[in-house]
Amino acid sequence: MPIPEPQARALVDALNKSNDRFSYDLKRLEDLASSETLGEVESLTRELRDAVEFARCLRRVVPSLTVSQIHRAFGAPGDFGYETPIGAALADIYRLGAEVKPDAE
Repeated sequence: MPIPEPQARALVDALNKSNDRFSYDLKRLEDLASSETLGEVESLTRELRDAVEFARCLRRVVPSLTVSQIHRAFGAPGDFGYETPIGAALADIYRLGAEVKPDAE
C-alpha cells in the first residue's frame, strides 16, 4: 500500500525544493562561465541536467511507493541529513509505524 498522502507530499515537496536548487545552481554555473571555461561548463551542465531530471522522476513516482520501496530507494534519513527537508521527510515516513522489510516486496 502506498504511503499516506501527507507523508508523500512532504517528500515530494522536499524533492521539489532540491530540484529548484539544482536548477538555480546550474543556471548560476552557466552565468559564471568565462570564455576560457565555457566548454567545460557546458559539459558539466549537460551532465548535471540528468541529475535534475532524475529528481523530477523521483518526485513523480514517490506517491505510488510503499514505505519499504522508499527505504530501498532512498536509504536512511541520515544519508541526507536529518536536518534536511529530504531527511526529515524520510524520517517521518519511516515513523509511520510500518515495519521496513527490504525483502518483503
